[in-house]
Amino acid sequence: MDSLHTVLRSLRSETKSRRDHLDVFREFLDHLDRAARRRTTEKSAKPGKPKRGKR
Repeated sequence: MDSLHTVLRSLRSETKSRRDHLDVFREFLDHLDRAARRRTTEKSAKPGKPKRGKR
């Protein structure tokens, strides 16, 4: 009976789908890309100081 449980546990762990490390890395890069885009839009949305003319 113990060996049966051991075999069943080993089969269950094999059938579980694990995320590939490349998928995780791609998702990380996607998050970085989104954060960079958000940062550039925030910078461009802020009003800058008005330029003074030469006297």
